[in-house]
Amino acid sequence: MIYCANCGKQLEDDANFCPKCGTRTEKGVKEGVNIPWGDTQIKQELDKALSEASKALDEGVKVARVTLQDVGKRINEEVQNARDRSRERTQTIHCTTCGQENMTSAKFCSKCGAELK
Repeated sequence: MIYCANCGKQLEDDANFCPKCGTRTEKGVKEGVNIPWGDTQIKQELDKALSEASKALDEGVKVARVTLQDVGKRINEEVQNARDRSRERTQTIHCTTCGQENMTSAKFCSKCGAELK
């Protein structure tokens, strides 16, 4: 005797399907016995479920695309901001009082303390 891998019901050795739950047995799988699709209600329910799953996947892909586009825009903005800040730090201005070279982000001269304009 063998047992159903799904529900555990004891089966005849030559069974291709479990009479309790309909699961194909190991023998049925090995012999390539196809699952019957004669029950139109099962086929209709399966078609409906597949259609709903397809719609849900399409919607998920749309949401993911929009989200990734938004993230990409934010990343580009942050990269540009970082480049701008980097340029500000590397550019210099000269103090009109003493001539000392200072970073453009400085408000006061690092040598004489005069306010930079």
